Amino acid sequence: MENQNNDVKTSNQELENIKKEILGKAEPNKKRRSLRFGSIFVSGLLVVLTIFSVVQTVQSATILQKIKSGAIKPASAAGASLPGNVQDLPNMVGGC
Repeated sequence: MENQNNDVKTSNQELENIKKEILGKAEPNKKRRSLRFGSIFVSGLLVVLTIFSVVQTVQSATILQKIKSGAIKPASAAGASLPGNVQDLPNMVGGC
């Protein structure tokens, strides 16, 4: 029984040695650069994109509110007619 425990300990130690060897080759000890500039740049970019997103959301809500209130009407309801060449467009493309 004691012999088996020694074999298991030796086996585990050999596995740990192999693991360290493989990891040492796969990830050599390199000095890692600080990404302060990169992190600041990415953070700034995220802030700018968030601001654009908020502005677009407010604009969309404003337009939707105007449409619901009737302040903005479709071009066809406003009395605008399509030019003659656009009205013939289905015939030009084969009637699709």
